[in-house]
Amino acid sequence: MNDVYCAYYTKNSNITSYMVSMIHPSHGDHILEPCGGDGVFIDALLDFSPKLRIDTCDLDIDAVNAMKSKYHLNQNVTVRRTDTLMDSFFDEVSNFGYYDKIIGNPPYGGWQEYSRRTELKQKYNGFYVRETYSLFLLRCVSLLKKNGVLSFIIPDTFLFLHNHKQLRKYLLEQTIIKEIAIFPSKFFPGVSFGYSNLCIITVQKSNSMSEMIMNNFSVIKGLKSDEDLFTLSKKSKPEYLTINQLTQLEVYQNQDHAFLISDDDTSRKIAESRITLADIANCVTGIYCGDNKRFMAVIQSERKSLADYSRADKSSVDYTHKSNNPVSDVKKYIPIVKGSSSTGYYRTSDEWLIEWTPSALFHYNNDKKARFQNSQYYFRMGIALPMVKSSKVKATILHEMVFDQSIVGVFPHEDKYLLYLLAYLNSTTANKFIHTINPTANNSANYLKKIPVYIPDDNELSNINELVTAIIETRDIDRHQSEIDDFFERRL
Repeated sequence: MNDVYCAYYTKNSNITSYMVSMIHPSHGDHILEPCGGDGVFIDALLDFSPKLRIDTCDLDIDAVNAMKSKYHLNQNVTVRRTDTLMDSFFDEVSNFGYYDKIIGNPPYGGWQEYSRRTELKQKYNGFYVRETYSLFLLRCVSLLKKNGVLSFIIPDTFLFLHNHKQLRKYLLEQTIIKEIAIFPSKFFPGVSFGYSNLCIITVQKSNSMSEMIMNNFSVIKGLKSDEDLFTLSKKSKPEYLTINQLTQLEVYQNQDHAFLISDDDTSRKIAESRITLADIANCVTGIYCGDNKRFMAVIQSERKSLADYSRADKSSVDYTHKSNNPVSDVKKYIPIVKGSSSTGYYRTSDEWLIEWTPSALFHYNNDKKARFQNSQYYFRMGIALPMVKSSKVKATILHEMVFDQSIVGVFPHEDKYLLYLLAYLNSTTANKFIHTINPTANNSANYLKKIPVYIPDDNELSNINELVTAIIETRDIDRHQSEIDDFFERRL
């Protein structure tokens, strides 16, 4: 791995074999490796056919020098030091296509300086620029000749994250998707992402909408080891693999063109839903004070994990304050909802505090890092969902409190749906929808808005409200959860 350029060099021969097989090089092909690294894809291509014409480039001077030395006797390999995303030659040829095949492992996961983001935003207007791998994919598709083929290994987050919807639209309109293979990042030496898997996507350049409409492609999951990729390269598929067949038109018609790659029934329900959470509730993120260690504290606690935070006595907390105005001089803090909950429906403790003095509020409203966002929802009755997702989403009642950016607040347009939505968001059905729409650990407002919702009649609403009221009053979730799960499973 190169830490400076966030490049993870591909050492795995099973990965390279699969990707080379997917682009199927032919004698006379002109091939681009847009981030050459130490040349493993070039070696694999030359092993396949030594007479291929290969261009490669890299921004890392050490990598460029090493490749020039490695291939100096091979006139078919051209090495350049350049920024693939900004290169002027690529600008010229992207208008009509230049390469027959493109293969690579673009950099990902790195921090982009603000000046760099500004530059990329100007060049790639409308596309998400904080993750360079997506821009490499965009750039390289534009460099393909008509019917040219590209195979990239990248994180799978572009398939569903809200920020990548323009990239998905571009791919669906400009290419025929051949295959997507999804696998754990641990297959890739030196890489282990907690937030996503890796995938290998193979596409063929085409701007024909009729071809797009007719195209079917496979999404392959369940790979047990990288050797399964080698098996796939030999056009064999082990029986234990999960293979979802998607039509490109269906993906295109999904909300935000998302690739819904869970089981077919769940994906179908999401795609066909007429009413979503966004239709009956506002989903918003809470405050960020800009400096948690300075402005946040905890009630006296033995929790060692909170040792870096100030400890506050209850006498310094105003538990009755319910407005965006500052607290009185006698008090300094108010409670705030932050982080995950050990249970659904209700929180067992509210140990987090936030300073709510005049000077603190001035800071929240004026500091560049702070965000006094969605303040019209502070101190309202709602539902709190943690931004960081666990295997089982735990939604809790939000009792007229301020909530921070680690929480998505859900506020029904009509008060009568508060307890009903609390039940739904704790159900197995909602949990399945949430994890299908966004399989990563992120549980942001944009994804919650998309989950299908069933509107109950008066009798159904009354029944669910009674069950939730009983759960909150008795603190006995198990007694009623199965009935709640059965209700939503039958209706959604």
